[in-house]
Amino acid sequence: MTAPRNRKQVKAYDKHLAEVEPPSKGCSFCAINKGSPQFVTETKSFKVIRNIFPYSLWDSQPVKDHLMLIPKRHTDTLADLTPAAAQEFVKLLSSYESKGYSVYARAPGSVIKTVLHQHTHLIKHGDKVIKGLLYLRKPYVRLVIQ
Repeated sequence: MTAPRNRKQVKAYDKHLAEVEPPSKGCSFCAINKGSPQFVTETKSFKVIRNIFPYSLWDSQPVKDHLMLIPKRHTDTLADLTPAAAQEFVKLLSSYESKGYSVYARAPGSVIKTVLHQHTHLIKHGDKVIKGLLYLRKPYVRLVIQ
């Protein structure tokens, strides 16, 4: 899906990326804990956080909610999970899937991935399907027809 955020959201996200500490200073996902407005819940090996720059469209539908499932142990790949953590991961994914969330993650080497800590997007769609989408990268323009 292209253009998951509108122009205003993209500008805010780009500004955030320019201001955020470089990875050598620490991981922004590792720093999110209880008490943070992004924090939703946690299990033994994972935490669920709210995306502060949520997608507004995904799979030709408006997005109602956008969470992320993050391993507590910093890793950039699911392959590093212990067998117990991998089982916990699948159990968490299935619980969110049963609540109507779609699941998406980028590969560790993806050039689009902006945070190098593995994170799986949990995206809950709205009830409508968009009828059309016009998207231009330069200048950034996204027109949604509903």
